[in-house]
Amino acid sequence: MRAMLVDDEPLTLESLENYIQWRELGIDDLETASNGLEGLELARVFKPQIIISDVRMPRMNGIELATKVREFDPEVKIIFLSGYSDKEYLKSAIHLKAVRYVEKPVKLNELTDAIQESISQYVSEQSVRNLTRFYTEQKWLTRLIKEEKTVDELQVEEGPLPRFRFLSGPVLPLAIRLTAKLDRVETRQVESTNRVIQWLSDRYGEHSVTGYGEAYTLLLLIEHTGLQADVLTEQAEHLLEELYETFGTDFEFTIALGPVTDKGIEIGLSCRQAIEISKQQFYKGYGKVLTGTNEGVALEHSPFHEISIVRDFRTVLRTEQEKEALNILNGATIELRRVMDNDTKRVTNLYFLLLIALHEFAVDKGLSATDTNQEERFLWQEIGTLSTLDALYEYVAGNVEAVFSQLKEKSAVGTRVSAIMDYIQTHYMDKSLTTQQIADNTYLTQTYLCALFKKETGKTVNEYVTELRITKAKELLQNRRLKLYEVALAIGITDSNYFSSLFKKSTGLTPSQYRERM
Repeated sequence: MRAMLVDDEPLTLESLENYIQWRELGIDDLETASNGLEGLELARVFKPQIIISDVRMPRMNGIELATKVREFDPEVKIIFLSGYSDKEYLKSAIHLKAVRYVEKPVKLNELTDAIQESISQYVSEQSVRNLTRFYTEQKWLTRLIKEEKTVDELQVEEGPLPRFRFLSGPVLPLAIRLTAKLDRVETRQVESTNRVIQWLSDRYGEHSVTGYGEAYTLLLLIEHTGLQADVLTEQAEHLLEELYETFGTDFEFTIALGPVTDKGIEIGLSCRQAIEISKQQFYKGYGKVLTGTNEGVALEHSPFHEISIVRDFRTVLRTEQEKEALNILNGATIELRRVMDNDTKRVTNLYFLLLIALHEFAVDKGLSATDTNQEERFLWQEIGTLSTLDALYEYVAGNVEAVFSQLKEKSAVGTRVSAIMDYIQTHYMDKSLTTQQIADNTYLTQTYLCALFKKETGKTVNEYVTELRITKAKELLQNRRLKLYEVALAIGITDSNYFSSLFKKSTGLTPSQYRERM
């Protein structure tokens, strides 16, 4: 905050300036004056928020100073200093609504308390003033954009609004499109957006108005200074840099310049044009300054056919052509960027339909078990956070690559499981067959072999070996000339009793009983 000390006693002025911890109190900028007249001239330029002034001074006393300052700054907080117990002065201080009347010699703790109280009052009142001004200006701005009215007509209907006085001259509208970063919750987005509005209002001062143009778009109206278009663009680029430096952790920004106008009735039209230009951000991305001369003109409704795009996409998915699926996606994105359809919801819906087609393909291939309705809700929520064409493309392309990666992995897994089964079918009769031996000959670790086989078949490797051996034993038992121990040896089991026990556990019959019933 800014504070001004006014006193005709040099010692008092120097002491207060040096011995009060101004910065700790929240005063970042302090100026001094040696009399009331000097203080008045300084106040007009410095615009202090708090004035600490002696009452009795030459040329102009403190009461006169405060009275004149209040004429052009009624919000300033005043603290009077005086070594006289003069009732008339005290009455004047009360009339001027001074925060405190501190007697000399000044006690630092008493003055410090008065300064803290002044700061608290100013901040509280300023918050209320800002809120009231914002809603009043927002009402004006909304009507200016949506209704074909001149500023003079609105002045008659809504009453005078000081910050709109400059609209009688040339005006430049800037539409500032912003999107909160994804890790921000809704309440934080609103809070941060209001901070951006306040920052813009403070930066451009009384010769500007800032408010919501529409959802995700702020509108800044500033007094045009007659600069050429290329200079205006350069200034807008500087503003863009400042916005990123100040709010870049919360938002992405794009600035669109509307046409300069000095005709009251055309201001609303110029504002609407700036907002329309800002919508090119969807196609051109953030971090840019857009003008009416930017390449590309948005169409009300572009000729792209989402039905045929989705149909072709489904066709190449069914034949497992990843490259062709990505080509269709890329081609559609290039065409959409060229025509820049104003209906961005329609564009977003196309990418949503492609995601649904991809999900159905994943389900068909056994890569996903998620309910389609549940997946639709999730996907719509996900792409609802994406505000550029590039972001939509990258999200869908990433999903295509992920699904085909899973498909390849599944195919590779199937190949590995088949290799395991082939080796077992060739070596099941080997009495020394072990999982380690199978792993070594299929180029897998024993741990991975067992986990992979169980996951894909639902059986352990040993269970599969046992099932295969029992199946082969049933075939051999049909040959009644083979003895039971010969059948056991033929399937890799050297212990006849163990073979008989294993066979009965699997079939419910001993090998002899099974043979008799054949």
